[in-house]
Amino acid sequence: MKILAIIDAELDQSSLGTRSRLADELGGVPVLRRTVERVLRVHQSEGTIVLCPQQQADRCRLLLDGLRVTVRGFEAPPLPWRALVRTARKWSLDGWRGGLGGTTYFDEFVNPRLIVELLKSNAADVVLCVPGSAALFDPGLAERMIEHHRAHQDETRMTFTQAPPGLAGLLLDAQVLADVAKKDIPVGWVFSYKPDSPQKDLIFQTCCFELPPEVRYAVGRVCGDTDRSWDRVAGIIRDRADTDASTVGRWLIEKERTTIEPLPREVEIELTTDDPYPGTLLRPRGSNVGRRGPIPQEIVQGIAGDLCRFDDSLMVLGGFGDPLRHAQFNDILSAIRTPGRGAQGVYGLAVRTAGVDLSDDRIRTILDYDVDIVEMTLDAWSPGLYAGVQSPDGHDSANLDKVLSAMDRLNEASRERNSVKPIIVPSMVKAKENIHELDDFHDGWLRKKGTVCLAGYSHRAGQCDDHAVVNMAPWPRVPCRRLRSRCLVLADGRVTPCDEDFRGLQTVGDLHQDSLVQIWQSAGYQRIRNLHRDGQVGALPLCPRCDEWHRP
Repeated sequence: MKILAIIDAELDQSSLGTRSRLADELGGVPVLRRTVERVLRVHQSEGTIVLCPQQQADRCRLLLDGLRVTVRGFEAPPLPWRALVRTARKWSLDGWRGGLGGTTYFDEFVNPRLIVELLKSNAADVVLCVPGSAALFDPGLAERMIEHHRAHQDETRMTFTQAPPGLAGLLLDAQVLADVAKKDIPVGWVFSYKPDSPQKDLIFQTCCFELPPEVRYAVGRVCGDTDRSWDRVAGIIRDRADTDASTVGRWLIEKERTTIEPLPREVEIELTTDDPYPGTLLRPRGSNVGRRGPIPQEIVQGIAGDLCRFDDSLMVLGGFGDPLRHAQFNDILSAIRTPGRGAQGVYGLAVRTAGVDLSDDRIRTILDYDVDIVEMTLDAWSPGLYAGVQSPDGHDSANLDKVLSAMDRLNEASRERNSVKPIIVPSMVKAKENIHELDDFHDGWLRKKGTVCLAGYSHRAGQCDDHAVVNMAPWPRVPCRRLRSRCLVLADGRVTPCDEDFRGLQTVGDLHQDSLVQIWQSAGYQRIRNLHRDGQVGALPLCPRCDEWHRP
């Protein structure tokens, strides 16, 4: 079995749309050179090739001078699905999978077309695919993956691991690459659930190489391609000069437990509490929430300015009202996407809406300002159940057909602009009232849109009646994971650490008085984190009754 290592390299822009850092130095060594040096330590590979755009080939050769590697430049049109993968992966960068539509980390760097073309002149049975930004790639792990692949080559045509992005590559037989290239799809779609051809999850099959717990359960991207992942890689290299996957995994677990980044990775902003379905059953709205806002445009603009200090920050316009009902929705999107704070302003932008107010004007605004995701909160598959869930008292007219028509208009307008954005995500809060439509909703929308979102019902720390099918909280309880990565801004400008806090009972600051940075790093916020760390959540108004602390 002949194995060839192929490293994807792009010196101007990363596959995520961020600035490429392959020529930047970590510990005095360019990232691409670090990656190649580690791949060259995979002794079972019979050759290493760096694939890069033709106009960058000489720069790559200069970076890799003296190494036993071949640089191959290519001239080829962009992959038809590359922009889709880039958008779909924004909310799952720290995991190897979990992207919308079944996209994975592997889709960021495996180019089946180019590899198949390369294999015409460089025959190989198996290809080890590695991103150029993987400066902490573990050659020992790659060797074990190859041995596993050899031992099971009659059963599987690929081998992967559940490692954090940046630690491992992907082994693919030449035939798999040929099949995927012929279908012109991302290789990660092989992993995704398909309603009409279901199979056992690949993580339970031979093709998944099992890792020790400290690697499998570690969270955090360790590729040199975004601001936060760069800081992680630099910290690991500083603390541990030469590393393997287990060392990195333990480092990530410890840092997640003890370190607070300068800013949240994700901020949800409630523009208004006005909502077309104030009596909806499964989400706090209307009189349950009370009147807040609308939030001033200047506050949103200030948040966007802070978030743009990192090139991988995320923003969700949602909260406990419909953002489309803010009178300045157009101006707010403009402020978030203002040129000058990076090419597109805040890296990831999502809008959560019931879709009732998805007018032609709002559709143009969503497209003009490059919204990545529009989540449509449907909560039902059939028109009858939709009306019963959204307007249980019959006071409001809940018309599913009207919302689906608006969704179709948004989709058509996006297609007319030849854009993959926004990705439209129908969502359902799973509850006793709609559980009988769960399968139809999930599989139906996967067939129609390729994306769907399911969430368990939350009683919001005992503030709402419990409609949950089953309590999914594991045991034992640990500190809430979200306290270190995200927060919610209410429409009156107050900040709360938790999106369960729809009444603002546990706020930590006010953006009319302080900046997001000041609030995120404040003593009040840190007190809540410390109480969770010390197992003293009973001192807080909501946390003792919360079942959602385990969510990532």
